[in-house]
Amino acid sequence: MPRSTFTHDLDGVLENIQLLHARVDKAIEDSMEALLKRDLTLARSVAEGDSVINEQRYEIEEAVINLIALQAPVAGDLRELIALLFIGSNLERIGDHADGIARIALFLKDDPVAATEPYLWKMADQARAMLRSSVQAFMDRDEELARRTCDLDDEVDALYEQVHRRLVTRLAGLPHDAAEFDAVTHVLWCSHNIERIADRSTNVCERAIFLVTGKLEEINVSTF
Repeated sequence: MPRSTFTHDLDGVLENIQLLHARVDKAIEDSMEALLKRDLTLARSVAEGDSVINEQRYEIEEAVINLIALQAPVAGDLRELIALLFIGSNLERIGDHADGIARIALFLKDDPVAATEPYLWKMADQARAMLRSSVQAFMDRDEELARRTCDLDDEVDALYEQVHRRLVTRLAGLPHDAAEFDAVTHVLWCSHNIERIADRSTNVCERAIFLVTGKLEEINVSTF
């Protein structure tokens, strides 16, 4: 495979990564809006769109595997392709977390319990900001931005701890057969989904650093 063809095909994979990121980010935004406004139509749209995210992840994997098989890349090219496999997988899993939030919105229906936890939306905003920065750090090969983005995970964890404490305290005051018990439990699961989005954004940052330095590092390991 000529070098020009390799570069062209690699550019196609990078464009697909950016498109996958855009779809995943939109899924997070829409799932949180569905949760806040009890918009079941929007929640269903997110859930149904998860299959498109999954398909695009597999398209990325197939393209990367073909590049490895046909070009036998080494050094920096191979690092980038391996990183792209990992990032595509993490973006797809972030889409799964957005799907999980949408399904929680469907479970809660018109129950406004989630709207009583304002830190959920602060968490989601921070997690989305981390996701955007992590993908940008990879595209720009910006090690400093990647490390700064990883540091933001502490803020998401702090918000998660506050939400977790409030919800567990709320659950402690409820009988297990109370209708509210299941609703509050689902909001707790929602907060966990958001926390995992931030963790997976950190994973993307680690691959951005790997691309620049050639070293795999575990950065700012979450306590949750």
